[in-house]
Amino acid sequence: SGHRVHYLCREQMREAIEDTGAVFHSDVEAEKELYATREPDPFGAFATLKKEYDLESENFVHAMFRLRNIQREMMLPGVTRWLRALGAHAVAYCPLMNTETAIAAAALGIPSVALLTTAGPGSTTPSFEEFLSQAGVTAEELRRAAREYMPNVEAAARTSSDYGVHIPLSEGLAPLGKLDLLRLSVVTLVTTCEDLQDPLTPELAREYEQEGVRFEAVGALLDQDGAKRAVGHKYKQ
Repeated sequence: SGHRVHYLCREQMREAIEDTGAVFHSDVEAEKELYATREPDPFGAFATLKKEYDLESENFVHAMFRLRNIQREMMLPGVTRWLRALGAHAVAYCPLMNTETAIAAAALGIPSVALLTTAGPGSTTPSFEEFLSQAGVTAEELRRAAREYMPNVEAAARTSSDYGVHIPLSEGLAPLGKLDLLRLSVVTLVTTCEDLQDPLTPELAREYEQEGVRFEAVGALLDQDGAKRAVGHKYKQ
């Protein structure tokens, strides 16, 4: 016997998910607080929220960090309802894209496992550095944007209070590349082997060790011949 597997995801992933025998659920339908009046996009409903909060002229990355807690707060009620309705026994999630899942699982007392599909936790610092360089922004600018934009500060405070999980305003930025919410999960599975992981900076290694974050390099997770795949990050047909 085994567990029934359910995915909360976008419609374009349905075929690949159902081909594995798992059950597909639409995040757009489940997360009504965010999507009922907003247009879905690859980053949630980010473009609509930029208009809503009069940030259309903002640098894309600045706006992302100003709106991050606001959008996540809108996602959380739907994710929490969905997990509760399923009676989920465990949760697996992407720690780069779906941190709302870790928060909801922690609030419900459901064990969670992060699935990191990069070259280990040491890869996030150079990846973030490259991302910020290409965007023409600095980590300090983003830290300032996050902590000085009051709707973001207030959303983080409400989330911390409502879900019993501390949300740092400098999430991902102090130190740069730190995945702060990994501390909520039992373990983080890394889809490469130990020898191919990028090295952790001493500061990041120390932070993770102090918070009891555990990484397990499990190697590539492969499908089988003939499996349907959701190629790339396509959004609309």
